[in-house]
Formats: sequence, C-alpha cells, structure tokens
Amino acid sequence: MFNTRVIMPGKQGSIKDLCRMLWLRCFDDTEEYTDYYFDNRWNKSITILSDNVSMLHLNPYDILINGRETGIYYIVGVCTLEEYRRRGYMDSVLKKALEFMYKQGEPFTYLMPASEEIYKPYGFTGIYPVRGFNGEIPFKADMVQGIQCRCFCIPYNMLKDRQKAELIKYTGNKLAGRFTCYPVHNESYFKGLYEEMRVCGGDILTFWDMDKNTCLGYIVYLCEEIPEIIESVFEKEIQREILTCIKGLGFPRIKIYETNFWNLGYAGTGKQKNYLMARIVDLKAFVECIYTKERQEMWLEVSDGIISGNNGRWHIITGERENICHRCENTEDGRDSARYTKCTIEELGQKYFNGMEYFLNELV
Repeated sequence: MFNTRVIMPGKQGSIKDLCRMLWLRCFDDTEEYTDYYFDNRWNKSITILSDNVSMLHLNPYDILINGRETGIYYIVGVCTLEEYRRRGYMDSVLKKALEFMYKQGEPFTYLMPASEEIYKPYGFTGIYPVRGFNGEIPFKADMVQGIQCRCFCIPYNMLKDRQKAELIKYTGNKLAGRFTCYPVHNESYFKGLYEEMRVCGGDILTFWDMDKNTCLGYIVYLCEEIPEIIESVFEKEIQREILTCIKGLGFPRIKIYETNFWNLGYAGTGKQKNYLMARIVDLKAFVECIYTKERQEMWLEVSDGIISGNNGRWHIITGERENICHRCENTEDGRDSARYTKCTIEELGQKYFNGMEYFLNELV
C-alpha cells in the first residue's frame, strides 16, 4: 500500500532536503538546530521514509547494559505531514523500522513518546520513571548535604586533554556504581553533546576540586525560554556551587530533565513519570544482554504481533553468570504445554525493563 523504504547512511544525499522539510513542518525546532542535526547527526542515522510524507530516524548509540557494551538505535523524528495523518503512514514506518532492526539482531530500541498510548500497540512499554524540576533556583540549607568543598567551574571547550580524560573516567565510575543501562560516555559522546548544546544556546559546565584539581562533576544545559539541565552527574557536596553558577549566568529559574543527582525537595518538583519507552526487538539477543542477581528460569510462550520471529515457545534462564534463550520445538500432542506461561512481548519487556536502573536523555 505504501512505498516505505530503508535508506542507509551514505545513501541519503538525495533525500536530505525532503527530510529537513518534513522535520521543520512537523517539529518546533529552529532552523539553526535543524541545520545542525542534518549536517552532523542525521548522516549517521538510518532513515525510514514512506511516500515522501512520513519518516523516522534510527540514531545509533553505544550503550552499557550491566557492564556489557552493545549498540542500539534510538528512534527519533517520527512524523507525518499533517494532511496525510491517520492514513496508516506511522504504522508503516514503525513496522518497517522494527523489521529492519530485528534482521540486524538488535536487542531493543527506545524512544521518547508524545503519548505512551501511541506506542503501546507496537509492544513498547514505559521505562525510566524520574521526577523533573521546574521553578526558581532554590538555596535552602536542607538542600545541601555533607561537607562543602571549594570548587571551580570550567566550560567543556576550555578543558585540557588531561582534564577531558579525567572527566570521562569520573563519569564512567559514577554511572557504573549506580545504573545498569546508560550510554558510553567517551570523548565522542561529550564532543557531540557539547556541539548540540552550543546550537541550543547552552553548554557543558564541569566542576573541579580547587585543592586537589580533581573532577567533581558536570552539568549539561540548553537554553530556550529558560535553561534546562538535560544531564547532570556530580558530587552532592557541590550542589549549591552549581546552582550559584547557574544563577550567575543570569537565570533565576531552571528546568531539570531528571533529578537523580539532585536534592531539591518537592518544591517545583513534578510527579514521577516515565520519560521514555522501550521495546524488545530480537528476543534472543535481548536476553543475552540481561543479567539478574538471582538465577531465574522460565518456560514461556511468547506472542509478538509485529515481529513474528519472536513468537513461539522459549526456555529462558538469566543470572549473573549465565544467560540462555533457547527456542523450543512445539510437540504435536501438547503433553508439555502446561509448563509454558503465555505472555506478550510487551509483558516480557515490562518484566525486564523494570528491573533496570537507567541514565538516558532525550537527545537525538
């Protein structure tokens, strides 16, 4: 019905202007940011395009899951021209994207939904429940814990190579000690983050111990109507210094995407909600990158309404040292049917995704 195709990196030159037009007509981003995205990020992504009126992009990220590095795709740019909506185009590009990722053996994918209800029929489930903050910069005494230390701020572009290496090491250690799923924070990650923030009127600010000259953390912010901190990792003792630094830039109010490292009380803090959604793509590949503290064994009959390769009976074992995902042959007489528990791919995703601790953001 639709001419929905997959366009790989390096073969997208002829569709760049078309995709840029779709982006500008469907999203509220500035032309400056759109130019940055299509000149720097999009050329690494995979485009799913349908009849030149609907598209999505698969942007690659290197992710650490339980200490193991794997590549996954973040789905962005899902859009259809207004006059062509409600005709099935989004259905077409999403199914084509999932089919493509399954053939590539991708364990899972994730996105930031405009509404969770849109993506639930496609097997996605809500993940990453966090609280945001939106309000005046607070300076209450109870919002600072521990012993304060003297620190100074250095913008990312002013860091020396040695300091960039220490920032990477500090961040890796900090995230590994708290989260089970997060992007690899290497030089390429920070460089891309910095370039994107500069286009959005923001920056990366790093903080250092004045006496020991060691890294104490960083914040990443963009600035639209008011500054929004979209990523932050820091020692709790320097929260006041960070807030003072932000206020010194002339911003009396801030938004914070997630408050994992913040102690702000509840004033200005929103309700906890899922910021992202995720979906198992290749069931076998997904199980192989999951670890559980205790050994778990399941016999499942899985149904997936979109990716037929996930359908069927599976014997799954997860633990700290072993992961097995074995497809079981159906017996004609059904004598062993009772041992299998029926579940949908979304239900299986809920079980495992809810067991992870995430540190992700909404960047493209």
